[in-house]
Amino acid sequence: MTQVTWTAGTPGYEMTLESRCSAPPEDVYEVLADLSTHLEWGGRQQRRSFRLTALRGAGRAQIGTEFVSTGTIPMSRSRWEDHSVVVRAEPAAVLEFHTDGVATSPSGRTTRARWEHRYQIDPEDGGSHLVYRLQLADITNAPWRMRLPLARALTHRVMIPFLCRRGFTNLLREAERRTAAPVRG
Repeated sequence: MTQVTWTAGTPGYEMTLESRCSAPPEDVYEVLADLSTHLEWGGRQQRRSFRLTALRGAGRAQIGTEFVSTGTIPMSRSRWEDHSVVVRAEPAAVLEFHTDGVATSPSGRTTRARWEHRYQIDPEDGGSHLVYRLQLADITNAPWRMRLPLARALTHRVMIPFLCRRGFTNLLREAERRTAAPVRG
């Protein structure tokens, strides 16, 4: 299920993706909290035009953990350069981080944005129910596709959910894969 909350003419934007998977909440959280996995489910397995290409910061995400990432932007040669900080980390329940991103176009135009990412994990029928909320808290010098009325509506209502859905699904599949993997001892 996908839900988009956005009022035309305002900078505020919120998208929610939710789904169920067979992995228990502990396994879903472990994939999220292990920063080294983000380059797989949010990078290599993601669409080429919308993915993480680099991530600096290792280990387990906990409150105060910082990491830096680079990502591609659809229909653009620009790249996002992001700095993220974990603001909430409750094992098997919630992981939230805030990202300050900068993208500079070949013409020199700089876009700055603050995105807030929250993953809420709840047990459900022997597996998990995961809700991912992406909220745009602030943006300056938004690209044309996020400013022109028709392009903005298409970007917010269709493209962002479409592009984010694949990474979200990849995350769930990775958690299920780990749950199904035999324990080596």
